[in-house]
Amino acid sequence: MLDGIKSHWADLKAGKPGRRFQDHYKKRHEKQSSPWRKALFLGGGALIVAAGIFFLPAPGPGFLIIFLGGGLMAQESKHAARVLDWCEKHLRAVADWGLRIWKQATTPLRVAIVTLGLIAAGGAGYLAYTVFFGKDF
Repeated sequence: MLDGIKSHWADLKAGKPGRRFQDHYKKRHEKQSSPWRKALFLGGGALIVAAGIFFLPAPGPGFLIIFLGGGLMAQESKHAARVLDWCEKHLRAVADWGLRIWKQATTPLRVAIVTLGLIAAGGAGYLAYTVFFGKDF
């Protein structure tokens, strides 16, 4: 089983950004797949996406959990594969933009960016605490 996961990961990693999930979907559907497997991947992926949405207010891996569930769904759904390819393409563009800004920023601006990030993370942590433990605002 671990070898299967490693080979799937290697296939995804080797794929072209913006097409990798659709290409992986096509490759998987060249072989006949059972309806039980399709239901398991779609249902399990949907549950994992729901868990990721639940964890979004908390600082941590909410988006990572959502993408993991989406990856499971993309193995059995062409629409999910297209959505993940679209998200990857746009997230890479945003990350490249942020990296360019970071490289051009002066040290005081970098300190300000990190400080604002820490304040935002603290605010998200406080919000998650109030949501999960029922404190009123």
